[in-house]
Amino acid sequence: MLDSGRVHLIPDVVEITKDPKGHIGVAIGGGAPYCPSLYVVQVFDNGAIAKDGRIHAGDELLSVNGTSVRGKEKSKVAKMIKEHTGTLKLSVNRLSFDDEAGQTLDITLKRLKHWWVERMDAKTADAFGLSRAILCNDVLAQLMKKLDANQQLYTELTRTADGLVHNHRKLSEVFAQIGHVFSEVATRESKSEINKYFNEVSTCHRNFSKEAAPMLAQLQMIANTFRIYTDKAIPDTKDTIKKYLDKKFEYLSFCLKIKEMDDEEAQMVEYGDYLPRIESGNMEYRIMLRSREKSRDVFIEMRKHVMIKIEMLDEKHVRELGLHLRSLMESLSSYHEKCSEVVKEFHRTTKDLVFEQEVSQPQKAQTSQQANLLDLDETSAPLISSD
Repeated sequence: MLDSGRVHLIPDVVEITKDPKGHIGVAIGGGAPYCPSLYVVQVFDNGAIAKDGRIHAGDELLSVNGTSVRGKEKSKVAKMIKEHTGTLKLSVNRLSFDDEAGQTLDITLKRLKHWWVERMDAKTADAFGLSRAILCNDVLAQLMKKLDANQQLYTELTRTADGLVHNHRKLSEVFAQIGHVFSEVATRESKSEINKYFNEVSTCHRNFSKEAAPMLAQLQMIANTFRIYTDKAIPDTKDTIKKYLDKKFEYLSFCLKIKEMDDEEAQMVEYGDYLPRIESGNMEYRIMLRSREKSRDVFIEMRKHVMIKIEMLDEKHVRELGLHLRSLMESLSSYHEKCSEVVKEFHRTTKDLVFEQEVSQPQKAQTSQQANLLDLDETSAPLISSD
């Protein structure tokens, strides 16, 4: 039911200059013989009325250049407007009401139906006799699938980067512990060469751990960047698309409601009758017209906002994904190159120490062989003398 206390009519006079084609960019409805009032059904984009911005759908048209049009046929009024040259002076009752006046239960149920159909596949919708054409053709709605795929990609990248950070951090801790163990072993060696050798081994492993620090910081930064896409950027964009879809379904609901009211009015005319709401100025219909216009404006604005947001996110994805992956590979490559330099430095430092150990080992082996031969001679001598 219409709450008359929430609807107000504001008198106003608007002067309009027609475009070069003689149009003012408005469609009117109502009028004789069924409705006493003439009202604006639609304001066309980029028309004279739309550019002026004071007259909207649902507003009642009272007079044209001082001539009352109440109770006249809309075709005659349209002819008056078309034939007049120069500036038009339109007297109107501007419609004003709370937005909640248009949010009827019927509109809410239609929005829910659109959401329900949106989540159906084509076969199920066809089985129920529901059309999804106007929903499926929306490119922005289809981008939800692309965002889901990108979110899955960044989830895998985040998991991989976190795994690299965890494994290399553990490896760095192991290197540091090995270095500490070799340092303790070196303190217990009395020979200076062996002590120095073990100290160099300890320093080598500690350098492995030290060189890992900048690499871990870089990997953690890359992992956090991937996580921002997964946890913030993509979910925020998906929420924006859901809000856009809600406004779209609201606009479609008003369009469907107006179509049903038009069909209802046409059916009653066929029976030679008319609806009570038409006789009283068709206020409910006019509220739906204004609500549809408001919903359309919000819907178009939301669509522009979503398109800009998705384009920015997509450009950032294309531009930065390769850079982050390249940075990750360069960080790992740099770390391994530094570890390679540490190993080379270790070999340069300990080369002479290892060489002395290798030289002393044959000497010890030769001395041991001579001692074994002497022992053998001494053992075999009594056997020779007994023969």
